[in-house]
Amino acid sequence: MSARCSGVFAVFVMATLVVIGLAGPGDAMPSFARRAEGVSCNLCHWHLNALNQTGKDYLRRGARLPEEEANVISAETRFSHYASALLAPTLSAVEGDGTRFLAGDAVLWLGGPVDAHFSAFGEIEFKIDDEEVEVEEMYVQYVSTPDTKYFSARVGQFQPLLFLTNVSGPPRITLSRASVMSGRATNGNRFRPRDRVRGVEVGAVTGPLDVYLGVGNGTGQNAADNHMDIYLTAEHPIGTQGSSVGAWAYWGEAVLEDDFRDSYNRYGVIGNYTVQKLRAVGGLLVGENDDPSGVSLDNDGWFLEADVMVRPDTAVYARWDEFTRDLAAGGESETDGPTVGVSWRPTEVTRVTVEAQWLDTDDAEENSVTAEAQIAF
Repeated sequence: MSARCSGVFAVFVMATLVVIGLAGPGDAMPSFARRAEGVSCNLCHWHLNALNQTGKDYLRRGARLPEEEANVISAETRFSHYASALLAPTLSAVEGDGTRFLAGDAVLWLGGPVDAHFSAFGEIEFKIDDEEVEVEEMYVQYVSTPDTKYFSARVGQFQPLLFLTNVSGPPRITLSRASVMSGRATNGNRFRPRDRVRGVEVGAVTGPLDVYLGVGNGTGQNAADNHMDIYLTAEHPIGTQGSSVGAWAYWGEAVLEDDFRDSYNRYGVIGNYTVQKLRAVGGLLVGENDDPSGVSLDNDGWFLEADVMVRPDTAVYARWDEFTRDLAAGGESETDGPTVGVSWRPTEVTRVTVEAQWLDTDDAEENSVTAEAQIAF
């Protein structure tokens, strides 16, 4: 381990010891808890931010539990029961780039059922330091029945639920996402597997298998034509703790320089195994992109993460990333390395996470430590 890497490791260890030493009791998301008074957060959560099977079903069903006919709040109290906000200031230390305190993000979540069949959901992120506003999720959803087997449809901007509930969007324990989920091809195509799609999704939940088909425009893509990307997911739930195995396929087309059309594809397997105090999550993604040079560029990678509850309110986690991208001129660009962290929830509306990364991209070290405090209300 290099001297610079040792320095990052020392900062991380000291911060981790402080977090674990201060730990106290914890809980979960304010707006959903307000809507279902008297229900424990453990009904939908494995621990901290991770969802169990009930929590996954709750989101798929449009924020309804199966035994609730409609679970609709009166118009007079709907906003207070359907809205949560989160503030997340951040302290970051990056080798070669110094230490910076960031005001961080302010996130607004809005959503819930409006009648027996329709729901609406939105996630709006205010990037304070960049002075930007981003709409992450914004959709209207139809569910045929509040039962355990149903058809659903979403219209708007959304991420495949296979990613949202397992590895990418909130809720997740880690601060960062796996490199293969956020990485782009080397030909200028802006697509990332975790990106949202603007369009329509239809799905069928049968119990043994949940299948969804989405059609729409990828975020930031296809502005020059009317091409529609397509994705397909299938997931098989295992038990009640949230374990599952799923498959994903994406077929897209994007306009690059000189009106060149990059017809690209991605295929992946995502799964997690969850028991009382351990959660292991992993994924393997492969695919290829066309390039103006006439060659096909492979984009392959995998990750494996383990989350361990060391106290009822504290989890430690570790992840290994591998992501390889072909270069048009020959050869490849490779990113790999570990991420480790500790996440502590001192009260029912606060969370403190410290995370360290030692990533190498083409033998160039990218070492960092990030500490983030979150408060939700």
